[in-house]
Amino acid sequence: QLNEHIKLVGPTNMSVLIQGESGTGKEYVAQQIHLYSKRNQEPFVAIDCGSLSRELAASELFGHIKGSFTGAANDKTGQFELANGGTLFLDEIGNLSYEIQVQLLRAIQEKVIRKVGGQKDIPISVRLIAATNENLQQAISDGNFREDLYHRLNEFKLELSPLRARKEEIEQFALHFLKLANAELEKDVEGFSDEAFHLIQNYSWPGNLRELKNVVKRAVLLTQGTKVSKEALPSEVLHLSEDAEDMRQLKNTTDLKKLESVMERQKIMQALEQVRYNKTKAAHILNIDRKTLYNKIKQYGLEL
Repeated sequence: QLNEHIKLVGPTNMSVLIQGESGTGKEYVAQQIHLYSKRNQEPFVAIDCGSLSRELAASELFGHIKGSFTGAANDKTGQFELANGGTLFLDEIGNLSYEIQVQLLRAIQEKVIRKVGGQKDIPISVRLIAATNENLQQAISDGNFREDLYHRLNEFKLELSPLRARKEEIEQFALHFLKLANAELEKDVEGFSDEAFHLIQNYSWPGNLRELKNVVKRAVLLTQGTKVSKEALPSEVLHLSEDAEDMRQLKNTTDLKKLESVMERQKIMQALEQVRYNKTKAAHILNIDRKTLYNKIKQYGLEL
């Protein structure tokens, strides 16, 4: 049904809102919509609104004029202009500040943008696809998201189910990612042992397709024979509690730094799981800024 909807909405100029948990393949779906559109020979530009700082979001989206603010050493072309004629994909749309939402609404309604520090309007023709892993209707009720912008973006909504609700598709995805990993790593792994496949099938995949892809790639790298064995799977897929595993290792340690880093890693994982991997919300719970959280995620290998 998802493919049918993509083929139906693709050739139109409707704005599409894709809703789904982190890692469910929202950008892939956006690319498919672009491929079925009449703009498929024009650019597809993706931007992660979650990584935009409040100060630089306007410059990133709309561009700026040299000298318009401290650090603006040159003119900058924004993502809207780069996507002109094509499709602009705005991921984690719920993270945009209220001020930027107002500017975005103007750009959609009037089909013009104005660079930061600029005096003239620039006409643009862009098809917008937005994605979110949060409930925007709740954000509207809380006063954090503009209702008029929501309706502009939500001319057609696609909801992506989490992988745990699509158990019957896990095998085809796992085999697809196995094929990709073989090509990238120049390996020739044929499949999964029954034991490994049983574990893959019964894991809850909180990071969805992205997590499955990473796990399969890592397993292919570790596999010496023709099939992925359960030993090539990470501990969380083996149903081991990572907390218990860490604590076992730490029982006899006097290394305070190691203790601190394990505790920090656990707290970050708990916060991410609690808010379904919404990094802005997790950073808020942990009382750190988003950039620090992104660095910690990289540091501890929690990238999903």
